[in-house]
Amino acid sequence: MPNTEALKVLIVDDDNRFRKVCEDITLDMGLESSTAIDGIDALEQIKKRKFTLALVDLKMPKMGGLDLLFLCRKIAPGLPVIIITGYGSIETAVEAMKLGAVDYIAKPCSIKEIRSIIKKVLRSWKSPRNDIPAKGLKDKYGIIGRSRAIQPVYERIETMSHADNTVIIMGESGVGKELVAKAIHYYGDRAKEPFIPIDCSVLSLNIVESELFGHIKGAFTDALYTKTGLLKLAGKGTVFFDEITEIPLQVQAKLLRAIQEREIRPIGSSKMEKIEARIIAATNRELEKAVAEGKFREDLFYRLHVIPISVPPLRDRKEDIPVLVDHFIQKYSTERKNIRGVSPETIQILLSYHWTGNIRELENVIQQAIALGSGEWIRPVDLPRAVRKPSRTLAHTSPGVKLLKEIEREAILKALRITSGKKEDAARLLGIGKSTLYEKIKRYGLEDMKSS
Repeated sequence: MPNTEALKVLIVDDDNRFRKVCEDITLDMGLESSTAIDGIDALEQIKKRKFTLALVDLKMPKMGGLDLLFLCRKIAPGLPVIIITGYGSIETAVEAMKLGAVDYIAKPCSIKEIRSIIKKVLRSWKSPRNDIPAKGLKDKYGIIGRSRAIQPVYERIETMSHADNTVIIMGESGVGKELVAKAIHYYGDRAKEPFIPIDCSVLSLNIVESELFGHIKGAFTDALYTKTGLLKLAGKGTVFFDEITEIPLQVQAKLLRAIQEREIRPIGSSKMEKIEARIIAATNRELEKAVAEGKFREDLFYRLHVIPISVPPLRDRKEDIPVLVDHFIQKYSTERKNIRGVSPETIQILLSYHWTGNIRELENVIQQAIALGSGEWIRPVDLPRAVRKPSRTLAHTSPGVKLLKEIEREAILKALRITSGKKEDAARLLGIGKSTLYEKIKRYGLEDMKSS
């Protein structure tokens, strides 16, 4: 963990007792802490002071944690936010992480867990600009690789980073579509403005309009205050719509107008508001097919399809696998697990595998091999069985997410066996929170493993 001198933590929670516990923990860690009882109070403090970290409760009066998170992306884009939630709201916490939170704390929890999560974030957090690797021999625009297949992507990034056109990024799940969107933003003229990613698959119909376009106080039952929509909140920055085809049809017409006319109308308001944000969208589906099936508006398709960028799957750029593996080894190696590289036999296995889950699957495999391996070199035995001995039918026809689930379940089983069923030790070995491990154990039906 870095030197904690002058590191300032903002604790935002309307639960006086829990807020005091967090305050005591941070003070004991040598951190300077400030507190707030709701999002509005916190927002005023963030405007006046520079904080290193914020702990934010999801449910608070006046302004909740999600709204505060959205606003933080505008006024303090480099501030890491840890969401605080109850076990009944863990799905919302996961949604918050997709929208920019770096981790979450699930109540009830121990002092040890809170300390551990704070330490982890302070040790590993990087600002949004820095989560793109610096340019080097093996990467360009933060994208690892120099294969022929990836060159057209670099060319489009070069062209579009200094333009204002709407861009649609297409490719399978796990190929790095958001990384391409970030490259266009952070290597372009809007680099100093906010980059706001939106996972459209987690936005339900009853909240999507409010999130995108905002609302005025009293517009509906729960509208206790005026809320600025993300399209306005982004200012002159970029709004990235991941999985754009998941936006409900009822909202697509309003989004089309926002792109065409550069204006929006918040829910309950009679006034139109101008917007300046750039729109970048991404999808892993065939847009033409979605239009033909009536799931996506044809006029919105043509508006988005002005500048398409197609990101190739990993199986079409296998010459990049060795440098990607090196990158992930550097990313996940620690003082206790200093990995020197992979054996020749291992790299051959990785090169021959189909990688239905693409780069995300490769990263998952390397992270697991480092966590559960025992030597300085990653050997074939350290790889998941699904990679070592893939079923040809499964590897070539099943969605990548299914393979990723199998790999994850196998990793959890192995970690529990190594730690004799001690879940806290297994979570530490896997590099995830204990509450996250409990969720996954329940999901994969592993409750019968020996308890800690």
